[in-house]
Amino acid sequence: MLSKPATWLLHIALATIVVGACVTHFCGVQGEIHLRADKAESLNIHKTPITLFLWNFEATESDYITELRLLDRSKESLTVEEGVVKMNKPLKYHGYRFCQSNFDSDMQGVTLKYNYDPWGIGITYTGYALLLIAMIAFFFQPHTRFRALIKKQHKWLMVGLGIAAVVLAFVMTKVVTPKTPLQPVLQTPLLGIHVSVIMLAYTLFAVIMINGIIGLCSKSKRESLMQLSQVLLYPALFCLTAGIFIGAVWANMSWGRYWGWDPKETWALITMLVYAALLHFPWLQRYIKHHTSYIKIYHVLSVIDFAFVLFTYFGVSYLLGGVHSYT
Repeated sequence: MLSKPATWLLHIALATIVVGACVTHFCGVQGEIHLRADKAESLNIHKTPITLFLWNFEATESDYITELRLLDRSKESLTVEEGVVKMNKPLKYHGYRFCQSNFDSDMQGVTLKYNYDPWGIGITYTGYALLLIAMIAFFFQPHTRFRALIKKQHKWLMVGLGIAAVVLAFVMTKVVTPKTPLQPVLQTPLLGIHVSVIMLAYTLFAVIMINGIIGLCSKSKRESLMQLSQVLLYPALFCLTAGIFIGAVWANMSWGRYWGWDPKETWALITMLVYAALLHFPWLQRYIKHHTSYIKIYHVLSVIDFAFVLFTYFGVSYLLGGVHSYT
């Protein structure tokens, strides 16, 4: 473990995230409440009775703003407190988190999602922090397969990263300076970070796929292209993983939960797991008798795996919909 601390920390971080998700699932409370201007509604979770009054609601191009009055009936003296719920800015009140979900057409009612999850979110976010540290530390970790490969393929690596940088610059231009007003949920700095990191990963996966096609057609460059693909796979997979968890933090701010098994989330996770399997594929080299066969299989898998990227990016949006349908 001491020889490769970043690698072990990476797996510990993923395990921590899974533990946090389990705590949220089994111990957290989630739901939604509909409020009308002429009627109070009550919640009673974990012996904390709260009555909510919709005081005012305003919908603009940039935000949805819900003003509440909260009566906490668990206190000896009844006091009314004020609270505001905005898109990407939930209201926190005694362990509760209230997030904007929908509003009535007459503007006299709103639907809020709420959750009570004091432990799960903390554990999961700890996993996110450990994951970020591990991914950064990995590239500085000595005596790894990645460091050995990068010495052999440093020239072509720069070409691959250069292509990715061009695509990233294009995406940043389109996302940061959009031509039309964005929906309130999209008006956050996390949009540019989330989309850019994901698109950088997709671009590197595309380069790996192209390497696979060329490698299958050219015998002389087959092994060199495989090594280049293996080098690019590390930053590509790390960017995809980071993008997914940045999106999870954003979802927790906007919708009150960091994971909801939305089709886009689910297929992004599937894509991450598929490429994680490809990352561990060199472990199987000892079981494949012919080195040439091993290289061919790697290239075939690198081409097939890109189908998951295409479906996640295009197929989900047009076929499955979900809360990411605006993408």
